[in-house]
Amino acid sequence: MSPRFLSFIMLMALSSGLLAEGWVPAQVSPERTGINTFVRSVPDTPIKQFRGVVETHHSIVTALSVIDDISLCPQWIYNCQEANYHYTPEGERLLWMEFDGVWPASVRDVVMKSVFIQPKPGSAVTVRSTGRPEAAPVQAGYVRIPMLDNRFLVEPLADGWIRITFTTHMDPGGLVPAWIANIVATDAPVRTLEGLKRMMETAPYRDYSVQTPPAELMEKHNLRFPASGS
Repeated sequence: MSPRFLSFIMLMALSSGLLAEGWVPAQVSPERTGINTFVRSVPDTPIKQFRGVVETHHSIVTALSVIDDISLCPQWIYNCQEANYHYTPEGERLLWMEFDGVWPASVRDVVMKSVFIQPKPGSAVTVRSTGRPEAAPVQAGYVRIPMLDNRFLVEPLADGWIRITFTTHMDPGGLVPAWIANIVATDAPVRTLEGLKRMMETAPYRDYSVQTPPAELMEKHNLRFPASGS
């Protein structure tokens, strides 16, 4: 069985599961390393939820290291211009990001809480970012994004492959009509996953593995991969 045909079978199996959950294909790639996107409606809001899926021959630690390094965010996250940590008066560490406003939208910013979730050692890891719009003062010149729910699911596969699923649902706030927000948001999964793949090819991230993970990443998020002894 050829690798391309095998990839096609895997894609069809993945798509079947997503269709059962109400996802509608938006972009389908015949290549295993291509990005596939899906969209679905969400109750009580005209703003749709978007999802991008890609498989790549990298370590799960490589992907998580890129996602964790906020200094890289402007280089791969769709329309991100700046990213910093924000600390609440209680000492809670959150993320603050600035996003370029795609016409006719103004510049946006978002405050969010991100957590890494690994159910058991060696398993897939979900990185979930949830908007916390009231956790920081609104700054002049920015429209605060009132709702954000982003998830990266990074799953280890056979033969050194991983699958990355990026799911996003965001209300841009302000006076942007829902139909414009939906048109703009269709680019987010593709551009973000393209950027993530590009960053995973750079040093030192491409050299990380479950055998040689960065200790800071493992300790910071309590990650465990048996092959690393952690």
